[in-house]
Amino acid sequence: MNQPTNLYFMQPIFSLEVPFILRNQIARVLCFMLMLNALIGGGMWVTPASAADIGSSSVADSVYDPVTVFNKDFTQAFDGQSASQLGFDYSTLSAGEGSATVEVDPVTNEKALHLSVKGAGSGVEFQISKTFSETLTGTISTEITFMQKGTTKMKDRILLFSPPGGGATNLINAGLDASKGIVYFPDTAPTDLATPYNLNQWYTMRIELNTVTKKFSIWLDGKLIKARQNTNNVYDLKKISIATPAANGDLYVRGIKVTRIPFNPFPKGPLVTSVVGRNTKVAFFSESYTWASKYRWRIKEKGQTDWFNFSATANYTENAFSSNLIPGPSASSYYDLIQKKSVPLTNGKTYVIGFSVVTRDELNKIDYEGEIVEFEGTPYASTPIPTPDSSVIGTVTAYSNYNANQWSINSGLNIGDLAFADKAIKFTSIPAKYTNMEWVRTTQADTMTYPNAADGTAFQQIADFSVKDDATVYVAVDILETTPPAFLSEWTETGDTIQMSDTATSYLFKIYKKDFASGQKVTMGYNNYNDFKAGKNAGYFVMAKRTEIGLALDPIKQWVNSSSYSLTGSISENVYSKNVTLSVYQNQNVVSVYKEFLPNNKFKVNLNLLPGFNLIEVYARRNNSTLSEKSTAVVNYDFISPDIRISTPPATVKEAVYILQGSVSKPANLTVKHNGIKVVDSVVKAAYEPFSYPLTLAEGSNQIEISSIDLAGNVKTVNYLINYTFWAGQAVTYDLNGNLLNTLSPSKDILAQRKVTNTSASAKQITLWFVLYDGNNSMLNYSSVIADFEPGETKTLITGFTLPTDVTGYHMKSFIWDSLNGMKPLSDEVQLQ
Repeated sequence: MNQPTNLYFMQPIFSLEVPFILRNQIARVLCFMLMLNALIGGGMWVTPASAADIGSSSVADSVYDPVTVFNKDFTQAFDGQSASQLGFDYSTLSAGEGSATVEVDPVTNEKALHLSVKGAGSGVEFQISKTFSETLTGTISTEITFMQKGTTKMKDRILLFSPPGGGATNLINAGLDASKGIVYFPDTAPTDLATPYNLNQWYTMRIELNTVTKKFSIWLDGKLIKARQNTNNVYDLKKISIATPAANGDLYVRGIKVTRIPFNPFPKGPLVTSVVGRNTKVAFFSESYTWASKYRWRIKEKGQTDWFNFSATANYTENAFSSNLIPGPSASSYYDLIQKKSVPLTNGKTYVIGFSVVTRDELNKIDYEGEIVEFEGTPYASTPIPTPDSSVIGTVTAYSNYNANQWSINSGLNIGDLAFADKAIKFTSIPAKYTNMEWVRTTQADTMTYPNAADGTAFQQIADFSVKDDATVYVAVDILETTPPAFLSEWTETGDTIQMSDTATSYLFKIYKKDFASGQKVTMGYNNYNDFKAGKNAGYFVMAKRTEIGLALDPIKQWVNSSSYSLTGSISENVYSKNVTLSVYQNQNVVSVYKEFLPNNKFKVNLNLLPGFNLIEVYARRNNSTLSEKSTAVVNYDFISPDIRISTPPATVKEAVYILQGSVSKPANLTVKHNGIKVVDSVVKAAYEPFSYPLTLAEGSNQIEISSIDLAGNVKTVNYLINYTFWAGQAVTYDLNGNLLNTLSPSKDILAQRKVTNTSASAKQITLWFVLYDGNNSMLNYSSVIADFEPGETKTLITGFTLPTDVTGYHMKSFIWDSLNGMKPLSDEVQLQ
């Protein structure tokens, strides 16, 4: 990840202009300059070649492709392979004290090279090494993926870079320290990189060193953690080594890769990551390169041809020693051709800046400048930091704006968030009411260390902003600051605190608050500069919470069957009601602007609904604010009654139970009444969902009422009359053995039988008749049985006789009457021939 570059400027240095015309003249000119350097005994400067000098396929294009020197992926090696079989030499420890073989690691179950040492003696490591066939120069990059196993962290030199001839002096060593984390060893004392590590976890470290500039950089898991540090006084690389912890310990390695980029006398132009306008200054940041001994920049007015005038005393090309970990100073002046002197930059005026990499050959003391990258920058008296439209914090104007490009407006405080953009101070405990607030993240260094008007202006604050609505603003200040910054003199201490920490220190910030009306300006004053310098405070940061209007809608009827609808609600702030305007939208069209509130801050808006879906949106906004609160509701206007889809029942039925079946045309509540009594009460039915309900009919007339009411209150009702006649049903004929009979047989004993239930509400007398007829339809014999039935009572009627010896042409009938007197048929006749 690229980070800003730190720029420290020296005094202007005279530049010797040496033109390069043809590619094949480069070596000749360099030789001449080396000779000249030896004669004058001083440092030498080489200017960059133009595109025409180098040609379409430039030197930079050909030398910047890295060449792989060594590459081992131990995850693809065979189990049990030793380091020596994989191209490494062993250290001289006694047999059995150290080993390096490929095996499955105990954490992720992937193959890795396991380096182990046991009982080797205090301070003694086990090392494997790779000695290259030729000495490596230029930019050498070594990437290693490693894990320290166990339960106790140990000091460990993971990578050692050795020059030809070996000896005790290495170019650079990098590894782990039990208390400091990731470290490097320029000598015997490890330098802390403030980057922790965990046991039993894999990491990838990349170390890049340049043998010409004698500088190195370190990346961990792709993040640059140290840039352009000095190596020991060695100019080439011959061997790399991997070491275990001393005496006893383990190290697992998944792979190691070494690449090389040959020395390039014309380094490529730097990638400028950001350009920031400041008060009478222009700041710019670029990537960091290990082959950069320093960076050089120039500045001129836009439209000016030359970077400087042609007199030897007016060279305004400066040196900028850079690291992309820490921001640096800015360009503050340029050479004015008319005045023929250096003058301050003018706010609002655009300038052109040229930026290049300088590679210094530390052996021969020659500087090589690469391609000049040009870009524009404009200084401003103040830097605006825009905020989201929904934020109550208006545009923040930074006056002490040296690092304002790193500031940000954030929504919500979360555990683990950085309190400042440039320091690893993270929130560890936050009271719940502050977690949803908006806040301004500034930079601690520089911003909090400005003394009053240190930026050269008369401003007495580092920044200010206007609130877009009524709000309470909070300032969290280091609790060690016994006297709060002067701008907090009229603020109220809340008693709340927020906890933070970095890798070494815990911080506790107390919180102050103050209410602001919409449009009022909030001043972020100067911190107590002297106390900050003395370590008595870690600065402050600002939070804000919008004061709610308290818009609330009364319960909404989502379905109605009338176009007239009254929308009601309220706001909670009585004191501000006269300053609040409601805007009511129906289907995204404004239908009402409401300013006069009813008692208790109530409001009522009459709406004329459209058939179907009506989206109602209500916005409440203070008259001098750009922010509003919003409440939404949906009202469906439906005036169509639900259709009851049912087959018309027959006028007369002979079964006591009738199955009522059908559906409704839209979602509705279904109610069924039988003779005025509800048998189905408000059952919810979806559109066209079939229903089926059995109705036990009363003898005689039955009134059936079916009604449906939809969500909007539309009602549909249908009525039916069903006449129920009591019916006993047909008898069945058997012989004495229980066999069903369909025909007459001579001399056969025959029975007629019927099980009857009185389904009516009155007592009944029921008679079963069994009659024999001859061929002339004359009655020859009969048998009958009569019984009385109470309501709901069930009895089985049986009667019969013996048939004559000759039944030719005879037939029999069975039927049921209500009584001997009434002779009302209660069944169909059954005949046997």
